[in-house]
Amino acid sequence: MEIVDLSGVIVPVITPVDDEDRVDEPIFRLVLRRLVGAGVHGLFVGGSAGEGPLLATSEWQRLMEIAADEVNGALPLLGGAIDTSTSRIKDKIGILARLGYKYCVVTPTYYYTLQTPSEHLRLFSECAASNPDIAVVAYNIPSCTQSQIPVEVICELARRGALKYCKDSSTDLAYFRSLMVEAAPLGLKVFMGEEPNIAGALLGGASGIVPVCANLEPQTFIQAYQAGVRQDRAELNRLQERIRVLRQNLLLAVPCWIAGIKTAMATLGFGSGKPVSPLKPLTIEEKQTIEDFVRARSSQP
Repeated sequence: MEIVDLSGVIVPVITPVDDEDRVDEPIFRLVLRRLVGAGVHGLFVGGSAGEGPLLATSEWQRLMEIAADEVNGALPLLGGAIDTSTSRIKDKIGILARLGYKYCVVTPTYYYTLQTPSEHLRLFSECAASNPDIAVVAYNIPSCTQSQIPVEVICELARRGALKYCKDSSTDLAYFRSLMVEAAPLGLKVFMGEEPNIAGALLGGASGIVPVCANLEPQTFIQAYQAGVRQDRAELNRLQERIRVLRQNLLLAVPCWIAGIKTAMATLGFGSGKPVSPLKPLTIEEKQTIEDFVRARSSQP
């Protein structure tokens, strides 16, 4: 598949697993087919929602192989290359490139928290230079990495032509606005990863959204993106309220948000709902809360 300009709804796909935390291939393929059939604009596998950093290395590679085979160029496919050092990330980028991926998603490294702009610049510059056939998507998610990619670093990478895409999941609207004001004029495409801020981001010029609840209701988010393209504030506000309800009942109603969205998908027949260890599975009561909400939905995907 050739590199195309990313835009629209890119779904961070969940990873169904068995009792031994191995990828449940038949169910994972069904999840991918459902999203492709719904008309989303791209798929992101092995990210935060996909628990990529938690999988065994062999299972991470198997996840990427299955996705590449199943999607088979039907739409842009992004692979999460998220790890604790530049060399580890570059190894993953190499695997993705060999599998035919054209986009990889890279966060700041973690465990040893990045402290200076030069560390961020070194990481993303080396990752971007490691393989000319794959485009790096910078993923700003300080809640997981404990560091925020400095806006000046993203601007410098954009000036060099090393970076064209950024997903922001910081919840920091001032940071997002800085990206739009300072980096977007340099050619950077900014994607909003925080669901409460989707309407504002699309009205503010974001190139797209990366919403976890789109696993369950892809059409809600496709409609929101289309309303953003039209700059239809009334429709966006209506859909933002629906998104708020989804988030409140799937992600915030239980201790582990990943278990929440996976249980919602399990209610539709996609896997068991089990998160990768050591994440906490839901209790019987918590599962029932999610299942009741999913079954009572008035809007079907």
